[in-house]
Amino acid sequence: MTDNHLASELSFYENRSKQLKQNNYPVSIRRIETSASDNHMVSWHWHDELEFIYVQKGSVYITCEDQGITAKAGELVFINHQKKHFLSPASDENCITDSLIVHPTFILGFGQLELEQKYISPIIHEAAFKYLHFEEHSPHYKECTKQVKQILALNQSKKEGYELLTKAALLQLWYIIYSLYTEQGSTSNLKLSNQDEHRVKQAILYMQEHFMEPITLDDIANSILVSKSECCRCFKRALGITPFEYLMKYRIMESTKRMHKKSPESISEIAGAVGFNNTSYFNKIFKKYMQCTPTTYRNSIKKDFSTLV
Repeated sequence: MTDNHLASELSFYENRSKQLKQNNYPVSIRRIETSASDNHMVSWHWHDELEFIYVQKGSVYITCEDQGITAKAGELVFINHQKKHFLSPASDENCITDSLIVHPTFILGFGQLELEQKYISPIIHEAAFKYLHFEEHSPHYKECTKQVKQILALNQSKKEGYELLTKAALLQLWYIIYSLYTEQGSTSNLKLSNQDEHRVKQAILYMQEHFMEPITLDDIANSILVSKSECCRCFKRALGITPFEYLMKYRIMESTKRMHKKSPESISEIAGAVGFNNTSYFNKIFKKYMQCTPTTYRNSIKKDFSTLV
């Protein structure tokens, strides 16, 4: 494969991630079909989204990081957040796979911070938790494949309320993944210590209460009576990010809520209301997390609203 071909494929996944982050329904379905003459299906790539690969026909060889999986028709493979992987046919027969792509934020939704810390963040930030292969004899095989097939059907028909039913099925899937995750344990201490959990929760409550104000790392650390370095270590162990990164993400999520209220506030007024005293910096951070400018995001909301009225 040429460098240009690889760059084109990576660009495809980057663009898809941007579109999903801008979409109020960050779910995508992609079908890949190959004939016996094809020597590859999907080249090396990685993305923020979680991926469920269901093999409809034939068999496929999936390389995830440094491990290989052969999945045959009827089997399901879960690929975790930001795990490098590629697909190739595992036999000479034609192969069809359906990939369900879901951004992690859709599982619970914005604002469910304590639940996200407990059920989502430890899994997606765990380096050792790369994939799950649901074979016919695997525990939970029937339930997982049932939920994935239901989601595929829902997103094909797109009947009224399909988004709600998709989310319900995803929660069922994630419960199983979480259960397997906790059963397997981890070589890198998957479970947070009670002390870390308590400290991070208290720091989060402090940031939620004061996010509109100028907050420093000193302020956050003092709120839980630890040093700045220990505060950062607690957040890294618990959430995989720094306290400041968490604060920035929370402020951006609060700004999107204000935009959805269709208030007459300007972008600069919204920036100030969520703790940014510099509109240019707000624009920069907003684009980092939402993959578009605040103005573009607000216009997309207006466009979506106009199609409903």
